[in-house]
Amino acid sequence: MLWARGRFRFEPFWAKLPDFLDVVAVGWSATLLHADPFRVLDYRFRSVAKALKSWSSKRIGSIRLQLSLAREVILRLDVAEESRALSGEEKLLRNELKMKCLGLASLNRTILRQRSKILYLAEGDANTKFFHPQACHRKRKNTVDSELVQNEDMASALFAHFDSILGQPFARQGNVGFNAVGLPSLELAHLDVLFSEQEVWETIASLPPDKAPGPEP
Repeated sequence: MLWARGRFRFEPFWAKLPDFLDVVAVGWSATLLHADPFRVLDYRFRSVAKALKSWSSKRIGSIRLQLSLAREVILRLDVAEESRALSGEEKLLRNELKMKCLGLASLNRTILRQRSKILYLAEGDANTKFFHPQACHRKRKNTVDSELVQNEDMASALFAHFDSILGQPFARQGNVGFNAVGLPSLELAHLDVLFSEQEVWETIASLPPDKAPGPEP
């Protein structure tokens, strides 16, 4: 049985850790001999991803597991305090764990928000009524009529669907003479000019840092 390889997922908070750039530099230094540039670039990307996954597993570990362990220790200390007085070390440990819980919970919410496919979902929202229309809409969108078994029927249904969306042409009842309005004339020849390298880099720099761009904005 073939197992699917786990997909690499970049976490934005990695870049805030002090040794992040060192790990990226080590992974990027890997190269292939006697290979074309595209293969070398692909190999370096894979090497950086592998190095980051290994570094994250050793340096950070599981956020949910750490959060669960910290809460469990805090709970046991609270239960013990009901029958006896806690020592100074135990109180200090509980306070430190509570502070860590706040940081880990905030980090966990950041990770979940970054992985969410619904961008306009408010942070921490548990509105099940919101998710239900989303699921129903996707189900209706992905439904195919089981009665369409012939190619001609499928073609007719496809044409009718897009014909209803695009609408029908219509004849204009009148025209507006913009020359009589007195609007200033503009030179629009620059709209056909190719994009410059500076415009491409400015567009790339304006993209959200924690989201992959879609096919179209």
